[in-house]
Amino acid sequence: MEKTKGTLYVVGVPIGNLGDITLRALEVLKSVEIIVSEDTRSVKKLLTHYGCGPKKLISLYKEVEVEKTYKVLKLLEEAKDVVFTSEAGCPLISDPGAYLVKEAHKRGVKVVPVPGVSSLTCALSVSGVELTKGFIFLGFLPRKKTEQKKVLENLPENLPIVIFESPHRMGKTVKNLLEILGNRECFLARELTKLHEELLWTDLETLAQRENFLGEITLIILPRTDKEESVLLKKGLSGLKKRIRELKKEGLKPKEIAKILAEEYNIPAKEVYQLITEG
Repeated sequence: MEKTKGTLYVVGVPIGNLGDITLRALEVLKSVEIIVSEDTRSVKKLLTHYGCGPKKLISLYKEVEVEKTYKVLKLLEEAKDVVFTSEAGCPLISDPGAYLVKEAHKRGVKVVPVPGVSSLTCALSVSGVELTKGFIFLGFLPRKKTEQKKVLENLPENLPIVIFESPHRMGKTVKNLLEILGNRECFLARELTKLHEELLWTDLETLAQRENFLGEITLIILPRTDKEESVLLKKGLSGLKKRIRELKKEGLKPKEIAKILAEEYNIPAKEVYQLITEG
């Protein structure tokens, strides 16, 4: 019986070292003629390296995601098999393609995962961070500091936070992280699997003083420990309480006071607000 629809293979590709491709991924890449990728240049390099032969390549990046999705769905509905990859790593982890995969499911297209390496799991596996209680993955943070603050201040405080960042934004982002979260222990994973790979335990304060970041970055930020919290509060508790009283006399509301003092004392607004409400 002739199949009526093609299969969409979601294929993980290396994040740097081409040797990290799986045997199954190579088998699929060699057998399927249509390959959709966030960056056709990177997948072409991979195909050439492993002699996968000529393929029909379709680029699907963020700006054309919806438009290209319908072109790919048409091919699938014509019973053509299609491979989807990201530029690097496991597709859909902070990459375009979710719309395509979801629409394929809706239309009854068979979607097959062909898993591979991810910088997220790669960084976590070599960090030594305790993960039994889970972690929070945020992908790339918003560009604006105010938007970053909204995201970070509403998170549970007892779980590690994992973010991706590009080298040209990292310097600014880490300074914002220090201001919003306070100093935290963190693990920097840079250029994973590549020649200049860097794995470094440090803290946000030290990292904020660094001038140059080269290559793609995965940053794991630990929760503040009880000891760190008590030191932070003891450091300026009497002065902080005095300022709270002063601002209350000026008629400011607790949230307004928390925002002002968070900036003055370089501590999270949540902690200041808790101190105000506890009296």
